[in-house]
Amino acid sequence: MISRDDVIDGYREVLGREPENDLVIEHHRQFATRMDLFAGFMQSNEFKDSFRDRFTSEKSFTLDQLDDVALDFQRGDHERWRGYSLSLPDWFDPAIAPDSTAYRDQMLRLWEVITERSGYDPASNEDTPEIADLDAIFKPAFFATGDTQFAGGQLMAMGHILLRSGIAPGQRVLEYGAGFGLTALSLARLGAKVDTVDINPAFCRAVQTSSDRYQVDLTPHVGEFGFNPAGVPNAYDLIFFYESFHHSLDFSQLIATFRSLLTPTGKVILAGEPIFDNLCADMPYLWGFRLDWENVAVMRIRGWMELGFQKSFLIGQFDKAGLDCTIHRDPNSHWAQVYEFRQRS
Repeated sequence: MISRDDVIDGYREVLGREPENDLVIEHHRQFATRMDLFAGFMQSNEFKDSFRDRFTSEKSFTLDQLDDVALDFQRGDHERWRGYSLSLPDWFDPAIAPDSTAYRDQMLRLWEVITERSGYDPASNEDTPEIADLDAIFKPAFFATGDTQFAGGQLMAMGHILLRSGIAPGQRVLEYGAGFGLTALSLARLGAKVDTVDINPAFCRAVQTSSDRYQVDLTPHVGEFGFNPAGVPNAYDLIFFYESFHHSLDFSQLIATFRSLLTPTGKVILAGEPIFDNLCADMPYLWGFRLDWENVAVMRIRGWMELGFQKSFLIGQFDKAGLDCTIHRDPNSHWAQVYEFRQRS
């Protein structure tokens, strides 16, 4: 059973009010997990009836305005839409169970209207072709921006991942969505045997270039999340995602595979992920697309799958898969918030 505090949190976060009395609190303690409680509240008429009033602010725009929003993003005009969020279309139903096929289908429909594309396919819709022209050795990733504040935040995140990894020389590491693989390279330089998986062949070529340059045990693989480069079960002491897990549409299935990939003492780390503490206009559901103006502009331009998650929901997904969460905060860089998941014995 969940606790009294869990029920009170659910009322405040999902319904935006206090519970009526102690009897009501005790009644709702029948839910097995916080995630189940929150999902139950979100399927109530009370939540559905108040949804649009609570999560549509004066600073909102509609799908009809999204072309203008995307154009301003490309121009670098970040003032006109600062603080604005996309209003969900009238057909969007927030009361559909978040772990259902119907909810997933609704999100895919929303992806189609935001991106003006159809038939989502990671191999094509998650591509970043321009990175083939970037220098994988001397100015990869954030180094190419020349922005010390941005680079500093990213480097703090890399350091925090290394700090929490617990990896020793000779252990095996798997990074999904590695991009240029700068953290993977650091782990390899520290003596780990590292595999990376990315949907983009250009990123994999960049990782191979770095591996050759530094003569380390770092091997890139073109593939989707869940692919096992080791070819045998229970091979990895660490699986980590940096700014990549939120591109996984079928995240529940992905999470369910982790224990078959990890050694008995292995763990999963997420960092730089859009994980929310509360429902808000930018994230008014347990999981779905972030609705802030910059994010939906990127979706319209790129076609990417840009999801976000409520913390209670995401931790609940890992809990169902037998993984317990420890959160490591960092006051200096929002990219450096580390979610560490260890297997229950």
